[in-house]
Amino acid sequence: MTADESRLLDGNAGGESWINRDLSWLAFNERVLANAGDIDLPLLDRLKFLAIVFSNLDEFFMVRVALIRRALQIGEPNLGPDGMTPRQLLDAVRERARHMMEQACRCWSTDIRPALASSSVDIVEADDLSPSDRKRLADHFREQILPVLTPLVVDSTHPFPLLSSGSVYILFRLSPRTDVESAFFGKADTALVQIPSGLDRFVGLAGIDGATRVILLDDIVVMFAGEIFGGYDIVGAYPFRILRDADLNIDGDRSEDLILAVQDGLKRSRWGLPVRLTLESGVPDEEAAYLSDRLELEAADIFRQPGMLDMKGLFGLLSRVDRPDLIETPWPPQMHPSLPAGSDIFERIGARDIMLSLPYQSFDPVTKLIETAADDPSVLAIKITLYRVSGQSPLVRALIRAAEHKKQVTALVELQARFDEEANIGWAQRLDAAGAHVIYGVVGYKTHSKAALVIRREAGGIRRYCHLATGNYNDRTARQYTDLGLFTADPAFGSDISSFFNVITGYSLPPAWNHIEMAPTGLRTRIIAMIRREAEKQTPGNPGRIRAKMNSLNDPEIIRELYRAGQAGVRIDLLVRGICRLRPGVPGLSENISVRSVVDRFLEHPRIFHYRNGGDEEVYLSSADWMERNMDRRLELLFPVNDPPCREEALAALEAGFSDNVSAWELTPDGTYVRRRPASREPLIRSQAVLYARAVEMAATSRNEDRHSVFRVRGKRSEKRKGQTARKTDTA
Repeated sequence: MTADESRLLDGNAGGESWINRDLSWLAFNERVLANAGDIDLPLLDRLKFLAIVFSNLDEFFMVRVALIRRALQIGEPNLGPDGMTPRQLLDAVRERARHMMEQACRCWSTDIRPALASSSVDIVEADDLSPSDRKRLADHFREQILPVLTPLVVDSTHPFPLLSSGSVYILFRLSPRTDVESAFFGKADTALVQIPSGLDRFVGLAGIDGATRVILLDDIVVMFAGEIFGGYDIVGAYPFRILRDADLNIDGDRSEDLILAVQDGLKRSRWGLPVRLTLESGVPDEEAAYLSDRLELEAADIFRQPGMLDMKGLFGLLSRVDRPDLIETPWPPQMHPSLPAGSDIFERIGARDIMLSLPYQSFDPVTKLIETAADDPSVLAIKITLYRVSGQSPLVRALIRAAEHKKQVTALVELQARFDEEANIGWAQRLDAAGAHVIYGVVGYKTHSKAALVIRREAGGIRRYCHLATGNYNDRTARQYTDLGLFTADPAFGSDISSFFNVITGYSLPPAWNHIEMAPTGLRTRIIAMIRREAEKQTPGNPGRIRAKMNSLNDPEIIRELYRAGQAGVRIDLLVRGICRLRPGVPGLSENISVRSVVDRFLEHPRIFHYRNGGDEEVYLSSADWMERNMDRRLELLFPVNDPPCREEALAALEAGFSDNVSAWELTPDGTYVRRRPASREPLIRSQAVLYARAVEMAATSRNEDRHSVFRVRGKRSEKRKGQTARKTDTA
């Protein structure tokens, strides 16, 4: 176990000062699950939250539980401040995760699934099928499913196979028919069949009275398994699923080796040590013992759930059900008033800084900046960091086109973005083939910063256009995550971002920055200095104030500084979506600190930091959460918001979050979360709805102004034509 991994495990569940990181993460997932159980939400939105819960739990086991197990296996003591050992932590997270899975399964089986059926969306089982259903499925099985299946026998000459992480398998117990004499069949009584991941998890059936009817792929395989095992009778069919340690364990010391190292790590991670075995609830104990013995898992690693095992597959059900009446009214992204369609993006950014608020406003201007730069003969170079991009990214296609146009394109592609490694390798290789200068990450660090730089030759000389953001350059997640992005042509920003790229591409030492700060070289030091400054500058008439919004808070040094500042009288209000190790509201420790979390239709993702600074207020955005990994093991950027209208946008996001009494939760001193509810006669405030309404109003105001501008132009043209007509009449 590395020193970094040991530090990751440092935490406790019951100390006065600290909340355990892993239990805090599970608490976040419990808040997501609460939305799945909220009957006031539309049914398909609740289904989406449920699918997210199971997806998150899978990742938690593959990453965090795997890490704890590795610590346990090597005898790592790793005592936290309360003396919690890896064994104690493993027992605690297993118990809480098991309870959460049980709740989630009940939510599905006794609430959401019956509600779907009542809304004419039926997930049918074998006993529900009509003869015509069975005939159609039999044909579908032979034509579309059977050719993809590969039964794996287990006997004296075929050992138990290595099974893929995340896949559903069926354990079949077989009995040779007495009339079969061929020695080929032997005495094998056990076989495994993997449910193909490349096929849809649900197969559609003919609807009755307009209903949507589907059946799970796993059930179809079990129904027609007799066609897989000719000559055998099927004694039993037992679905199961395993998850494995997803650690890549990369050891590449040069960029040209890093792709091979990541590819090799990906192959090995698919076959990492098992961390969880999930069984259908009806699987007999002897079959559970058979599987756990061969997978070398403890009884505590076995989880049971009824019916469908890979509940992430519910995302596939969502894509099949076209029922606008069962989802919340869509919020189409609005165009930013300073970046209307058809406008000159360089002229607009050159005139003033522009703040983009996603997904309330459209991501299109970000793509347009790179697409325009790719085709503009005046653009000399494009530099960008790519952490996660979509599978069909128009932005990456534009970068490829720019490279083909012989522009200098530099792309830092982070190959180790968890679970996006293969996609990033593909994009990196395509960019490389097009002639771009591709940097395959920086050894020892993940490049998590979000920055783009366009260098353009103009009449006044070289000008640099920057885009800095809290979120990824991903057109798909830009419709699902809330984020902020800043466009600027400020020369000081341009100089900083040029230097930043020189640092990460040329390994030069960072200079004295004009505006930005960078991790791992100075970000934590800068943050701590700004926290301390609040206490130093405050007066009785102007007390210190810090407001911050982030995804996670677990850095011990920063938390200690927050405690000290709070004890010195600084008021600290935090919006922390997920992990939070800080314990707020504890008398004598953190009574001046509050923590809230917003869980709603979009994933809260911005990092916003507001300091009163003795009255000279400052607002910053960052790609970094206040986590150890972001401070020490990632390349991150912090940058100020200097333009007043842009600052107003960032502060509006903070104000909305702290005012939320519909989708917000309050962290209490004992580490539990309580949902915020409006006081008597207090208006309902849903922060995401407030921010979307703000975007709509801004866009409408802009359209009205444009319309009035057109009317003024038309009026002037009309008056001009009248004057010309009058002169012609006089001449005649």
